[in-house]
Amino acid sequence: MKNKIILSTDTMLGYGLDMIFDMAKKCGYDGVDLAISKGFDAWNEGYVKNLVKKYELPIYAVQTSSLLNSKEMNKVLDLCEATDCDLITINAPKFFDFKSYSFISNNISEYQTQNPALHFAIINPEDRNVFALPIPAYRFSNVVDIIKKYGCNLALDIANMNTDDLETIFVNKLDDFAPYLALVYISDKSKSGVPHQLPGEWILKLPSFFKKIKKTGYLRPFSVKLSLTKDELADGDKIEMILTRAREFIQKYGEE
Repeated sequence: MKNKIILSTDTMLGYGLDMIFDMAKKCGYDGVDLAISKGFDAWNEGYVKNLVKKYELPIYAVQTSSLLNSKEMNKVLDLCEATDCDLITINAPKFFDFKSYSFISNNISEYQTQNPALHFAIINPEDRNVFALPIPAYRFSNVVDIIKKYGCNLALDIANMNTDDLETIFVNKLDDFAPYLALVYISDKSKSGVPHQLPGEWILKLPSFFKKIKKTGYLRPFSVKLSLTKDELADGDKIEMILTRAREFIQKYGEE
């Protein structure tokens, strides 16, 4: 069984969902990772359901904002029901956003109990500190805590991790993490540490990562989430080229 390769709507900031679905279809993706914070059209479950049918592209994950509250979570649950999606991925709130952090930490267990058919996963945030302070910029920065302390699955964004930790400690313990991996975000990181670059172009040792994760028996999707420049976003041909290259890279190393 091959891993599905899906496109995060985060990648095409400023575009409507219809155009994003169209581009995902053109570029050969198997489905969509729907970030609902990036456009009001994503909040309309009927519209999203129609796009799924029109383009024959399933929603494999619904991604929350980092400002999660009960209203947004209820909308995410509605979207999952409308599209038969079984995965909710949660963006970590900023460290000083106590309201969103408290909502997640105090309620996530109950949501999981009430919705046993769904997987709830927290996306590990960027590995950086608050400016000039030895405090992480985001909550849920410890992937072990996400699993053990909060009882959630992990939506692993490899480009957000400390590069040395990813390529040594984490990769060597992938067997331990594998049962909790609900989604893996694939992108690269620039030399200056900027995440979500085109995979295979920068500093992460992605081919060796794919070899390791394949050995664990990971079968859930790989999601492409990239930070495109304004010039790239303004050029549909460039977007198509970049997204196709990203999918082909994952296909090449993910299926070897």
